[in-house]
Amino acid sequence: MSSFQIQDRLDQYFKLTERGTTISDEFRAGTASFLTLSYLLLVNPKIMAQAGVKHDDAVFATAASAAVSSLIVGLMGNLPFGCAPGIGLSAYLAFGLVEGGLCTLPDALTACWWSGAVVLALTYSGMSHLLMKVVPQAIKLAIVVGMGLLIAMIGMVSVGLIVSNPKTLVELGDVWGSPSLQLCLFGIILVASLMHHEVKGAILIGIIIITFVEWIGTSSWPEEFFQFPEFHTNDFWKPFVVFDLSKASVLYPAIGCFVLICIFDISGVTFGLATLGNIIHPTTGDIPGSMWAFIASGVGTMIAAWLGSTPVIVCVEGAAGVKEGGRTGLTAVVISVYFALSIFLAPLFSSVPDVATAPVLVLVGVLMMGEASKIRWEEMDAALPAFLTIILMPLTYSITNGMIFGLLASSAFYITTGKGFKDAKTLIGSSWFQTLTGTSWFQNDNRLEDDEAHLFGSVDKSTKYQSAEDSKPLLNI
Repeated sequence: MSSFQIQDRLDQYFKLTERGTTISDEFRAGTASFLTLSYLLLVNPKIMAQAGVKHDDAVFATAASAAVSSLIVGLMGNLPFGCAPGIGLSAYLAFGLVEGGLCTLPDALTACWWSGAVVLALTYSGMSHLLMKVVPQAIKLAIVVGMGLLIAMIGMVSVGLIVSNPKTLVELGDVWGSPSLQLCLFGIILVASLMHHEVKGAILIGIIIITFVEWIGTSSWPEEFFQFPEFHTNDFWKPFVVFDLSKASVLYPAIGCFVLICIFDISGVTFGLATLGNIIHPTTGDIPGSMWAFIASGVGTMIAAWLGSTPVIVCVEGAAGVKEGGRTGLTAVVISVYFALSIFLAPLFSSVPDVATAPVLVLVGVLMMGEASKIRWEEMDAALPAFLTIILMPLTYSITNGMIFGLLASSAFYITTGKGFKDAKTLIGSSWFQTLTGTSWFQNDNRLEDDEAHLFGSVDKSTKYQSAEDSKPLLNI
């Protein structure tokens, strides 16, 4: 087969001409996305190692799950998005579940595996869209902000910027007496400055510079760079432990947390990147192939959990590739190939010091804080649930705690503000509900409005029942 025929087939399959791109554009976009995403191969294994996963196994799990999920998005969905395990979810598993003493590593990874299965089930059933509508927007935004604060705090603790204090719980570390801490602070400024100037691969460049400085200062050069991966069976996958009711109080909330964050994240990032790349359908507003982003997340999550990593999401860092002209799934295929090749670089990744990855965690937190500006802080029914969600995540080292308190507060406001009463009235009065239940409203029955006004402070005393007909039951059964 000639090169012209290959190009023609790629053009037809990925619709390159239709979307106004070329093979070279897609290759360049995939390269840009991978350079932006590659820091995950350095940071995520470090976090998973805290939970007890061998560093090389974590590298393999991160790279393999990212490669498979990105390939699915590219080949099946024809979308230029890169997928990989989420750092926030890894931090939650390592520090919130395992280090927090709530469950063992196999149990936590089992919760990850089941969350991938649930995401697949919700995608095929269409329930994922329902979840997006049910959860308030303020909670969705607050989850992102809270995760950012937690990630930043983990980075600061890892290098000693924040240390424990028996009287005040925490305090500032020894900034002036620790060269490594000073190097970390320099790294934060360096990477932030590169990002300010929109330098491509700014995060990776910063990690490389800080790593070399640390290697030179401590003479801790890596002994090897390449290694063929050793595929072996880990004791991570125990799917039936989820049926152990003694562990239900920990595993079920963890599964729910993973599922909700995956769905929220994928929906938001997919829409944002599709808008940036102008690949949304002009009339329907749909994103062609978007369902495959959820399927890729589900499949990638199950693979990641089996190998020793956390749920896979669509990464917002893929915006770098979209800005470079990526418009089709060929970009995602290029990203997938890069991740697959990274599997052989586990020894190099394991030699990267914490002082080089901590600045990234802090800056990821900075970027995630941006969502706070979209929360309606002037409205208490949005502000309090959002605040509880945000503040409890870093202070309790648990994403689940923040989500639970935020959702409970939001549910309470749904009742106390009268919104639940109004929605119930609308539901019961809808034609499809009357048809389904065989009930009907009396046209002149105003008692429901009176009850609502009485309960929530706006009674209209001029409202009277007009006849004996009005005193009949609300529903004819």
